[in-house]
Amino acid sequence: MVKKTLLFAILSVMAFFAHARKQYTVLYLIPFESDSYEQKILKNQEDMEKVKSFGLMGFWNGSQMALDEYASKKDISLNVVVKDVSNSESKLRNILDDESLMREVDLIIGPFYKRMFMIASDYARKYGIPIVSPFTSRHEILEDNEYVFKSVVSESQKAAMISYLAEQSNALPVLVYGDSSANNREWSVCRRYFENNGVPYFASPNTATLLSRVQPGKKQIVLCFDDNSAKSLIISRSLIYNAKNPNLIFIIPESWLDSKTYDIEYYSQLNLHFFSNYYIDNNNEETKVFIYDYTHRFGVPPTLKSFAFQGYDITRFFLEYLINDKDIDRIKVNPIAFPLSFDKVQGGGYENVNLQFMEIVDNEIVPSSF
Repeated sequence: MVKKTLLFAILSVMAFFAHARKQYTVLYLIPFESDSYEQKILKNQEDMEKVKSFGLMGFWNGSQMALDEYASKKDISLNVVVKDVSNSESKLRNILDDESLMREVDLIIGPFYKRMFMIASDYARKYGIPIVSPFTSRHEILEDNEYVFKSVVSESQKAAMISYLAEQSNALPVLVYGDSSANNREWSVCRRYFENNGVPYFASPNTATLLSRVQPGKKQIVLCFDDNSAKSLIISRSLIYNAKNPNLIFIIPESWLDSKTYDIEYYSQLNLHFFSNYYIDNNNEETKVFIYDYTHRFGVPPTLKSFAFQGYDITRFFLEYLINDKDIDRIKVNPIAFPLSFDKVQGGGYENVNLQFMEIVDNEIVPSSF
């Protein structure tokens, strides 16, 4: 009887530790483009970003920072598999056709290109594995697949926010700088949303015609989808010198901020707003610690352009998802650059709905107080 009791106690302890130290297998499918690698002299971070094969190394470096944090936790064990995939469908299928691997995988992050992601998501559905798209904004990847997580907010959500802001501030119709029939995907999605939901708007590719609709003293929104740097300078100058309306909200493509043509002196004169998937608060203590640790480890500072912050945030969020038995409501992670908050799409997967609306105040980018 004593022997049986002792054996039962030993088995119970073993079962406890087996349960407590749970192992998770994470499969990364990242387009490092290593097949096309050519040796180059790298003097700084910008040089590294120009080398195609290093294009997403920052994402993987940021992911490693997150993986190390969780690997140090005594109650979990991580098995990490990293595969280099780009546009080779056969290479991707060879990886995913490995049944012994796929039956062990608990989470897939990537691929990053839509066509390749659609292939991988079919395998994820077959094996019941959550799969994360880090950068695709296309809504169709969510359809008929409950295992897909789309991290980038859809263009239609931007249109919905513009409509809401315009209604709440009595800023209708929305003024749009652009041809109403222009072949611009983001503008097409926005236009379709406006028309399907009865949102009044006026579109014109002519600045004089557009500005003739600006009413002095009335709060109005001017929306621009054209990322042509020369055109951006023309319309911004026109708004400054001709609109004469301090209540004008000018929503621009985020790409304007990188334009060499767009003069920074206009930032303080225009009420500039834009949508962004990422935002870094450099005054945040957690952000400061991450930047220090990352730089100490890899010899270069993390940047949004190298996707270092994004890799860190996505990996942390979805490791928490696994640890919390795939209950998304129990996740308590504060991303430092890539805010993630997912809603279930009817008949499909999960979409990030945490849309960031930014503005420029005194040449500083901050969350909008609109």
